[in-house]
Amino acid sequence: MAIIPQIKLFEWTEIQTIGDLVRLRLVLDYMPDEELMRTLERNRGKGRNDYPVRAIWNSILAGIVFQHESVEKLRRELARNG
Repeated sequence: MAIIPQIKLFEWTEIQTIGDLVRLRLVLDYMPDEELMRTLERNRGKGRNDYPVRAIWNSILAGIVFQHESVEKLRRELARNG
């Protein structure tokens, strides 16, 4: 029986050692979300744009990267540190 070794794409320790802002930049740069953003912006139409779709989406991703347990904690952090 042949044993095929697992090829690692990256070491988890490489991701753990970089800062939160660098991790967020990686997520924002490599997330394939352009089609989603265009669809959401198109569906919004000419309605109010108090909260732009892309800004809200990026803040949700930031909440995940920064490990906030709730939207309220994320909102408090964004109010404190924009």
